[in-house]
Amino acid sequence: MNTVGKIFVILILLMSVMFMSFAVVIYATHTNWKERAAKLDTDLKEAQKKVQQITTEREERLKDLNEEISRRVGELGKLQTKVEELEKENREFRDELTKLNENKEQAIAAVKLSHDSQRNLRAEVEGLRKDLRKSQEDWASLYTTYVAKTDEANDLALKLATYRSVGERLAKDYRDAVDVLKKHGLKPVPEIYTGIPPKGVGGIVTEVRPNGWVEISLGEDSGVLKGHRLDIVRNLDGRSSYIGKIEIKDTEPDRATAVVLPEFRRGTVQRDDKVEYIDLNEFSVN
Repeated sequence: MNTVGKIFVILILLMSVMFMSFAVVIYATHTNWKERAAKLDTDLKEAQKKVQQITTEREERLKDLNEEISRRVGELGKLQTKVEELEKENREFRDELTKLNENKEQAIAAVKLSHDSQRNLRAEVEGLRKDLRKSQEDWASLYTTYVAKTDEANDLALKLATYRSVGERLAKDYRDAVDVLKKHGLKPVPEIYTGIPPKGVGGIVTEVRPNGWVEISLGEDSGVLKGHRLDIVRNLDGRSSYIGKIEIKDTEPDRATAVVLPEFRRGTVQRDDKVEYIDLNEFSVN
């Protein structure tokens, strides 16, 4: 084999290694994207489940409240019927009292003939008056209860109307908020707008460029935005070594470019270094 042949063999070997590296990087990126999509789908299902649970609890509370109002209204109807019965008895007592008064007049006329009969009649009238006063007191007590139950029913009806109004307002506010987010092309995930990367996000360094620039396997689909800061860690012999911090400068759906911040540099960034968000107060820098 001459020199030219050897050169071609070496070039073919180098091209094979390079294409194999590209295949590994693309596979790793694709796998991370699928895991992130699955996690987002799980979070969405959990959020929908919570919304359904809140809606069910609200309907159950409204149902219980309606049943309580119906029960109180039924009790109110019974009390009203009782009041009517007492009013009827009161009228009967008044009619009876009128008759007794008539009898009293007759008795007074007859008492002139017999003092003993007069004393008996007076005692009988006094007893009837006591019964009448007791009946009047009972009627007043029942009427007070009727008024209290009426006020209670009105208060429950007002609370029900308030709960319905609040529920409708909250539902409208939720729909309006979602419409505004969709109108501006935003996602209903508050964590991606706080300036801090989402917790649990992780990837690797896929390319190291000159002048401190790197490319990572995280992008907009992972919640990483321009301006976010992530940390680079390297795992060696079961220990994590802190390499430095990067700041995101440009993002795409499945990748991003960033610059290494010199003030946080603890080593040289290499391909396949781990990228994640770390609280430096809780991380032991090696």
